[in-house]
Amino acid sequence: MAEYDAFASWISAYNQPILTNISLFIDIFTYPLLALLLIYLFFIKKDRKRAISICVTYAILIFLVIALKLAFTEERPCTAPWKIQCPLDYALPSGHTAAVAVLLAAYLTAPSFPIMLLIYLVVSLSRIYLGVHIFKDVLAGTAMAFSVFFIVDMALSKLRIEERVNRVIGKGKLKGK
Repeated sequence: MAEYDAFASWISAYNQPILTNISLFIDIFTYPLLALLLIYLFFIKKDRKRAISICVTYAILIFLVIALKLAFTEERPCTAPWKIQCPLDYALPSGHTAAVAVLLAAYLTAPSFPIMLLIYLVVSLSRIYLGVHIFKDVLAGTAMAFSVFFIVDMALSKLRIEERVNRVIGKGKLKGK
């Protein structure tokens, strides 16, 4: 069994059926719900720059999460087997947390930041509550997501990728051009 911190032990030892059901829902549906959010951002809200930055970040994170899990080979704590079957992969970093931390980074200065912070906290704490991650895993996923997002966002801004996407799909012309 992996080492675990006092905070993770305390959270995962708590057993409330409604919280368990919510956490299991989050475990299963985090990624499909994030995909729907990206579709909404790109096609309905037309916040393409942000959506593209998030998508590129996710593509990079998929590989980074897998590579780092294999590099660190940190066993999952699995402190609450009555809540969820222990996943077979490694723990460090938390992929679910990294995925929602990207939203937190993307909306850092937006009016919807409090909503993204709430989503981040609920998903992150659900990973600890289910006993499949410890605080260190969550922090590593968060730090990695923020780092990758800001690098991607700066790189895409330099490439002016949103202008090219708008031209390709024929939706918008930038003002003054």
